[in-house]
Amino acid sequence: MKSSRLREACWTLVIGLCIGTSLLLGTAGAQQSWVDELNGSLTFYKTSYPGANWEPYSERLAVVKDAIGRGDNKTVKTEMGKWFKMLRTREQGIHDVAADELFNFAVMITPIQEYGIAVPPALGMGNEPGY
Repeated sequence: MKSSRLREACWTLVIGLCIGTSLLLGTAGAQQSWVDELNGSLTFYKTSYPGANWEPYSERLAVVKDAIGRGDNKTVKTEMGKWFKMLRTREQGIHDVAADELFNFAVMITPIQEYGIAVPPALGMGNEPGY
């Protein structure tokens, strides 16, 4: 009887550890998926508007993805704030339409409140947040 209970307890522990690991890995994947979606959109705009230098945008998102993987929320907050500002100011000569569409998409999918990301206002809109 003791052997049976011990076996059940071991299986329960193993199953619990598997479920817990799956949840942790799933959460990390979900956190990075929004960055992957932004990268996908960025790739689309790179091909649609090839005259601009999109590389700084890609580099910043790579830093964000790495920071999420490390659990470095401060870097995510800082780098995404800079990324949104780059879009607002059209750094590197990106097209207005591409900047606005990418900005709006990013505001929809980025967990802004979770990270406390500062979103700059639209140009000429004063101090109102950009979303």
